[in-house]
Order: sequence, then C-alpha cells, then structure tokens
Amino acid sequence: MRYQYTSSGFRRRLNPSPLALPGGVKFLLIINIFVFILTELSGQKHSFFLSFGLVPNMVWSQLKIWQLLTYMFIHGGVFHLVLNMLFLWIIGKDLEMDWGKKDFLVFYFFCGIGAGVITTLINNNSLVPTVGASGAIYGVLVAFGFAYPNRLVYLYGYFPVRVKYLVIGMGIIAFGASFYSGQSTTSHITHVNGMIIGIIIVYFNLRWSRIKMLYYQQKLKSIIQYKAGKNVEKKEMKQRVDEILDKINEGGWECLTEQEEQYLNRASKKLFDDRPLN
Repeated sequence: MRYQYTSSGFRRRLNPSPLALPGGVKFLLIINIFVFILTELSGQKHSFFLSFGLVPNMVWSQLKIWQLLTYMFIHGGVFHLVLNMLFLWIIGKDLEMDWGKKDFLVFYFFCGIGAGVITTLINNNSLVPTVGASGAIYGVLVAFGFAYPNRLVYLYGYFPVRVKYLVIGMGIIAFGASFYSGQSTTSHITHVNGMIIGIIIVYFNLRWSRIKMLYYQQKLKSIIQYKAGKNVEKKEMKQRVDEILDKINEGGWECLTEQEEQYLNRASKKLFDDRPLN
C-alpha cells in the first residue's frame, strides 16, 4: 500500500503547526501545571516541598527515594513554572517528534533523576528542598544542541543566536550561579548536573550507534562474502556434476569411478536439497 504524500497528515508532519504538541511534552506540561495548582491550593506548600521536593539529607537518612522523581513536578512560583514549561515546549517538541514519545520521556526522566542523584551526593547533608523540572530540561537542552547546533533562536524575540552557543552560554551561567545559590530552592548545580547527564547519555548513544553501525556493516560484509563464496562453490560443483553426467550419457553408470559416484551423491544433497536426481 502506497502512502498518499499529499495527505493532510503528511503535510502536517513536514510543516507542523508551531502550537502543535506531541504526546510526551503535552503529558509533562499537564502534570506540572496540575501539581503546581494542587500545591498552591493545598495551603501546605512548605510540607509539599519537604515531602516531595528533593531534600538530600532526607533521601539518604530517611530513604525518601521518591523525591528523586517527584521534585521535578514541583515549582517555587508562577515564574519558575512558566519559564520551565516554556523551555520544555520550545525545545522538547522537536526532539520528541524526531525520537518518538517513549525515547523522549525516557531521556527526560533519566536526566531529571540523574541530576537529582548527583545533587544529593554533592549536598548530602542539606535540608534545603530543591524543586523544579530544570535538571531534566537542561538535559533536553543539551540534546537539542546536539540535534540542531546551527539553528537560530531569538533571545527575548530580538537577538538571533545559534543553539550551540545558547547551550554553552546557559551552561556557563548555570555553573557560575551554582556557587551563589544560597538557600534558594532552585538549585543551579542541579541544572549543571542535568546537562552532565544529558551529555553522557547523548555521547553514549552516539558511540553505541557507531558501534552498532560498524557491527552491522561487518556482519553484512561477511554475509555478502559468504554468499559470494557459496555461489562460486555451487558454480564449480554444477560444472563438475555436468561433466560426470556427460560421462554417464556416453558410457553409462558403470563407467563412473567410486570417487565420482560419491561426489555426485554429495553434490545432489547440496544442490537439490537431498532430492534424488531425475
């Protein structure tokens, strides 16, 4: 069945609407906004932060392992939420459309959880809760930089800058700000950690893809060589069989030597799948 390349679905894939959202990004936006509203309406914001934000000391001493996941869905304020979700919308949708929903979400959560693990290792005695999706989003930003390094984006809607320079600049800013975080619930070191995890995953995938490509190239080469060798062998065998059959036509079966009879028997099995010669 041929796909109709003039269909509306195909045209939308080539020229997607800037407002279109793939499933994974949409899911993350909805759950982050829902959790923020729930937190604000509960009147127990501080308790939410302590229970579901990332508190390094509690992760280790009280084994609140779930905080490595839940902290990504809690935000300190409207500006914090809007900024993170805006970045997720801008850089996440293209990656998900390229990778697919499953791979995108796996990468997102690996970056977020990995950033949280490193943060707890660095600040293992801290009782200050860290909240926000920034660790995961900074990891996605790194992948976006690898995927579209020369794409132009406009800072504040006016200043064009290539994605690769934007990623480097934001990495430098996050690294510098990590030394002056103070008691903020927005941990800049977590942003840096998210970028580190993103780089590791992207680099590993690139290396692994290269290894797989070399492996399959070598395997394909071996198969081609094997089949070529088998074709030559079969061609030579058929030629020898024809010579023996010509000898039978001229002098009858009795004129064959024992070696020729054995060769003809072996050849019949290889060339005719164990079916007797007619």
